[in-house]
Amino acid sequence: KMDLFVSTYNNKIDKKGRVSFPSSFRNVLPQSSRNEIILYKSIKSQSIEGCGIERLNEIAGRINNLNFFSEDYDDFSTSVFTEIIPTNIDKEGRFLIPEDLKKFAKIKNEVLFFGQGYFFEIWEPNAGILKKEAARKRLLKEKKSLRTILSENKIKW
Repeated sequence: KMDLFVSTYNNKIDKKGRVSFPSSFRNVLPQSSRNEIILYKSIKSQSIEGCGIERLNEIAGRINNLNFFSEDYDDFSTSVFTEIIPTNIDKEGRFLIPEDLKKFAKIKNEVLFFGQGYFFEIWEPNAGILKKEAARKRLLKEKKSLRTILSENKIKW
């Protein structure tokens, strides 16, 4: 069983506002909370980010390690925790994207799901395609390869 959100999925939003959560993504969620995902506005782009409850706890731990009196602590805790919307997946594997998140990401009736390893992103399809192309272009321009990140001892975030 793969424990990472990977690949790209393009799904339509139905008339009731529900979208299918990719089954390979669902398999990443732990058995105990298989029907719950955490959604929030990305603080990096005009997209929605999502994760399972464990990832949220990991993020909380990292924010908690910041100096409690610092602006960073305040900014991260306010920007992340006030925006979180726990969302349930129904028996058919569908969930509702809250209206304010749809508006934030300019999502109408279709979405792109991007697996991002420990989390996933939900994009308006055209914006998602542009983001994907820009990311690849940047890697090629800066001659980055998987070898460069595997050989550097980077901190995971």
